[in-house]
Amino acid sequence: MVRDVRLVASDLDGTLIGHDFRFRPRTLEALAALEDSGVPVVFVTGRPSRWLHPLREQIAPAVAAVGTVICSNGAMVYDLATDEVVSASTFEGHIALSVVERLRERVPGVYFSAETLRGVVAEPGWIPTDRTGMQDVEVGVIESVLTPDDAVVKFLAKHDGRKPHAFIREVTRLAAEQVTVTHSVPAVCLAEMSRLGLSKAHTLKAVCGELGVDRSQVMAFGDMPNDLEMLTWARYGFAMASGSPAVVDAVERTAPAFEEDGVAQVVEAFLAARPGPGLAR
Repeated sequence: MVRDVRLVASDLDGTLIGHDFRFRPRTLEALAALEDSGVPVVFVTGRPSRWLHPLREQIAPAVAAVGTVICSNGAMVYDLATDEVVSASTFEGHIALSVVERLRERVPGVYFSAETLRGVVAEPGWIPTDRTGMQDVEVGVIESVLTPDDAVVKFLAKHDGRKPHAFIREVTRLAAEQVTVTHSVPAVCLAEMSRLGLSKAHTLKAVCGELGVDRSQVMAFGDMPNDLEMLTWARYGFAMASGSPAVVDAVERTAPAFEEDGVAQVVEAFLAARPGPGLAR
């Protein structure tokens, strides 16, 4: 039985929102009910903060209190309500460039993009196939647009001609001693790299510590490998039934599929069993 939850942490893509970057109505109602019950919601996403502005107008009418968002796989804490970066965990550009050197040698055809504190840099060919709709991007060979002193929030490696799992394994083998490697986009050869030791779980643990919330009081939802550590760290971790099979197999609890309003179903059941107003609004 799920009880004594004081904080709900959730991934976005494939968990709370779909490919259209929209919340489903039932999900918004469940988030609003959590707010009414005094349970804060923290979004935990691989997306950078610059992608999050459309969320504010969607949730504002129903969920006034959602503020904290953990972005870029744990590298940044962002306040959605005030549009301010609270903290950032970065790594030096020279580390990313060292990874570039190793990958270019072993994985021909790989190309790169980096989210830095001064902006986004990307190699030619990245932007037309990227979902970000990025603007104001410095484009060029990564060795010329990323400097050794740049503070890198998130570093990406992409390939158009390899099998995704094989590509991720190869990048991990070559770069795991320098950066944390994960992935969140199914069927795409896209490796996501952050500061060594950093993860969604690492930063969520810090945020919970600041709020005085123990891991035994956290409910978490996610669907992809970059969520796995968070789902196993939280006492009540739920993998989405529609998510990565490897994640579903590794996590004790499963929420119904995103298309079935899985998060909302679990939240509704939790609130219905909890003393208090439940879903009444």
